[in-house]
Amino acid sequence: MKFNKYKISHYFVFIISGINYFIAILLKSFIRGRNNNILLFGQKLVGNLEVIFKDSRFNKNNIFFITLNYRDYLNLKKIYGNRILTPLNILQLFKGLGSKMVVASHGIFLHKTIKKLGIKTIWCPPGIWGVVPKNKKKTIQDLETFDQVWLHSPYDKKIVQDELLCKTFNLNILGFPRNQVLIENTKNKDELKARNSLTGKKIILYAPTSNRGSKQYMDSEFSLYNVDFYKLMIEELSNTNVNLIIKTHPKDSLSKEIKKLVKDNGNLFFQDDMDVNYDYDQLIMSDILITDFSTIYVDYLLLDKPIYLINNPDPDPQRELSSILTNINLPKINDKKDLINMIEKLKLDKLKSDNIENLKNVIYGKQNHLKSVDRINKIFSSS
Repeated sequence: MKFNKYKISHYFVFIISGINYFIAILLKSFIRGRNNNILLFGQKLVGNLEVIFKDSRFNKNNIFFITLNYRDYLNLKKIYGNRILTPLNILQLFKGLGSKMVVASHGIFLHKTIKKLGIKTIWCPPGIWGVVPKNKKKTIQDLETFDQVWLHSPYDKKIVQDELLCKTFNLNILGFPRNQVLIENTKNKDELKARNSLTGKKIILYAPTSNRGSKQYMDSEFSLYNVDFYKLMIEELSNTNVNLIIKTHPKDSLSKEIKKLVKDNGNLFFQDDMDVNYDYDQLIMSDILITDFSTIYVDYLLLDKPIYLINNPDPDPQRELSSILTNINLPKINDKKDLINMIEKLKLDKLKSDNIENLKNVIYGKQNHLKSVDRINKIFSSS
């Protein structure tokens, strides 16, 4: 859950969770004993954590997910029962702190203290390194605290070592389980389209980065926060066989006006309204990806489908982008004319997957993407 200083409920969640953490850690220091559970922790149950949690090749009986977002907790608990935990419940938190291992997609609260309880900690990042942190020293220290850091690809390790200047010993190239499932499930494209009444439709997936609170970004021509962008897409896609799926960043939310505009139109959809098995199934359903400063394109490369980069302003121009976001040779959408031209090519099946193979070779090399689940299972069983 991203902390919002304007929401009183967020203060309540963090204060109660913090108190419970201290009590549970204190009790655990006296009441020793460790179960065989794996505890997953992240902002959302999506991506790699979702695959580890749901895929039948993992032992579901001892894999749990803990979330700070109470609304997510209630919704997920209806589906998965006692496998969903919240730090607002001290008994559930105590159970989680009895796990042998924590796999986190983001930072871990009281990380070093938790490690003193004998819990092994692993960082499974939400994506390849797209940004080089300003405070490299602190980031390196955070990485070194983990017992293992799972990386996406050889290029990912190169970024960490050469651009972040992190030479820590715990870097492991396992590949991402979500990419293994992505490749394995490409055969389900027609079935996924049928489930969502999109058989025979051309699908554009628009997945830009987080707005990071930037007014310039949110007011830009192709921003998901700009009502005129939706009006343009409705105008261009009406009475065609082309549909737009909008994949918002997990940290961001849209206005009620925009949500209503999308829901009232038959050619536009939000990813949360799609009937899918995994968060990444929209990548399989789509025929083309449009993005800006998001590393989602790196995963989409594996599908050998067209990728376009749209000319949005950087929401945080002060940050240092890694080479994965600066050295990209892909087709660009610079203005309204380019966007309309791309849509016309899609209608006529004239879009090409320019430079996809070259980028795949640079980022992945000869990496075997179908071994990630096995590699992770070996780590789970050996710890």
